Amino acid sequence: MTRSTSDDGRKTPKIADCPVCKTKVLATVHGEVLEPPVDEFGRNEPYHVTLVACDTCGTAMVLQAVFIEGPDIWAEPENVWPNGVPWVAGLPYEVERAFREAYRCFHQAQAYSATATMARRALELICKEQGATGRDLAKKIESLRQAKKIEGQLFDWAQALRFAGNEGAHGEDVSRQDAEDVLALTEALMEYIYVLTAKHDAFKSRRDARRSAPKVVAQSVQPCDDSSGT
Repeated sequence: MTRSTSDDGRKTPKIADCPVCKTKVLATVHGEVLEPPVDEFGRNEPYHVTLVACDTCGTAMVLQAVFIEGPDIWAEPENVWPNGVPWVAGLPYEVERAFREAYRCFHQAQAYSATATMARRALELICKEQGATGRDLAKKIESLRQAKKIEGQLFDWAQALRFAGNEGAHGEDVSRQDAEDVLALTEALMEYIYVLTAKHDAFKSRRDARRSAPKVVAQSVQPCDDSSGT
């Protein structure tokens, strides 16, 4: 846990993962924003977003921390730029948090079995948020297919994520390459369900609205009869 300011009011230096130094470094704070909760996505706590610069090489970074308790107690900040967690628009908060944890397990801890386990957790939360039914994850994935929310290769990807997550949860070794693929497949599923589907629905609605709109028929204008010579 961290505080954003010291007892004398000065900005507390942050510990960040510098992408240039390739290690954790002290970083000086150059600006910060308190981002309020977003109920639309189910996030009920604020974010503390900080612009910092590495004290060793000067590289700029953006950090993000989640509020914990008290007047100024926050979780350890995470890098969100550069080399941050890929952003998927419209992602429910619980799904985003599980995916962020999987990403951190891979990139910061090199914990590949944990990466697969947390990616499986993200898949479970997607199923829950999408209203999938079934007594286990396999049945819930099938429920998503029956509802036409995933199909074909996406269904196969979801099953592959489930298998890899099971291996990680039961103590089996997951290779670095498999963990990296698991992250990529999870991101692809989230992108399809929460971004591309919404874009398709909006596109279809616009086209349907144009087709159903009454057509305006242009009326021809008759020339004036000027035979009177006036």
